Amino acid sequence: MKWSFKIGAIFGIPLNVHITFILLLILIYFVGGSIIGAGGLAGVVFVILVFASVVFHELSHSLVARHFGINVVDITLLPIGGVSRMAETPDKPLQELLIAIAGPASSFLLAFLLWFAADFFGSGVTITDFSVKGGLLAELTAVNLVLGLFNLVPAFPMDGGRVLRSALAIYLNPYKATKIAVGVGQGFAIFMFFWGFFSGNIFLILIALFVYLGAEAEERQMGIMVALGGVTAQAAMISDIETLTPFQTVGDAAEHFCRSFQGDFPVLDGSRLIGLVTREAIVDTLHRRGSSTPISEAMVRDFPTANEQTPVIDILQKMQTSGTKAVPIMKGSELRGLITLEQIGRYNMLCSGYSCEFLGTSKA
Repeated sequence: MKWSFKIGAIFGIPLNVHITFILLLILIYFVGGSIIGAGGLAGVVFVILVFASVVFHELSHSLVARHFGINVVDITLLPIGGVSRMAETPDKPLQELLIAIAGPASSFLLAFLLWFAADFFGSGVTITDFSVKGGLLAELTAVNLVLGLFNLVPAFPMDGGRVLRSALAIYLNPYKATKIAVGVGQGFAIFMFFWGFFSGNIFLILIALFVYLGAEAEERQMGIMVALGGVTAQAAMISDIETLTPFQTVGDAAEHFCRSFQGDFPVLDGSRLIGLVTREAIVDTLHRRGSSTPISEAMVRDFPTANEQTPVIDILQKMQTSGTKAVPIMKGSELRGLITLEQIGRYNMLCSGYSCEFLGTSKA
């Protein structure tokens, strides 16, 4: 995720912090008394402990996903919570259900342990007062209880939305299950919006917008997966592509970029693929170092590849994991084509809800 940096790893899973989280801590330090009831160092410590609870919540998702053989890319902390990024979605509804429910279950477990500790030390637990005045253990108990309950709301991108979708997918096809879950989630979002509007709660309005847009994005993502299901790279790749050599210049790449629709270029040394020049690298290098810069100094050497029989949906997941927008398609050591995000979008636009036999569609 852009604007995030790594602060460590837990069980081998990178833990990242978004820059806006640091800004939140600065805000709490100076004006936390009017937001959470405690400012300065006490407020910052309280927020860090709350987000430690969020990490525990996200780590539970991640460890269950790992149990099912799903690679967890990282966990990122944002001001609105945490996000566990996985390289792929679960194949089976029961797997998604267990992964989703693991988060709220872990929050309830942590709430119980903190309640036990608070009771042992003689602190009362309150849910209505989120300032540290009620005692740190008591407040963290309340926070984790609310975190677990809030995530059970059946609305994407909360865990409850995924639980609902996975339960429906046991009996329905994935797309229909997603549409129903999205509809329920957006209904909750509309309810929360008007509740926040009439009560004057800006925070509730923002959450409602976040939930509504998150549900819409989930439906769009599922639509893409359905449209691309079973389609191989051979059917969707760009086969008529221009390539560069390491001895050409960025100016040559810019010229190719200007007179064609291709923006990313494989770099060949003879017939051997040795690099990839992205449009971002072309623009950045052109402006910083000039058009005479050799391609060998602008290309990336570490990038994913795929073969002609690789499902396009797997290539899309590779792009999401690696952050690249182009994947060369190989047959052995021979370059056969290129898959880009734009090309996937074109294919999805043409084939969503239609037969693409006229394209010579190849199913995996």
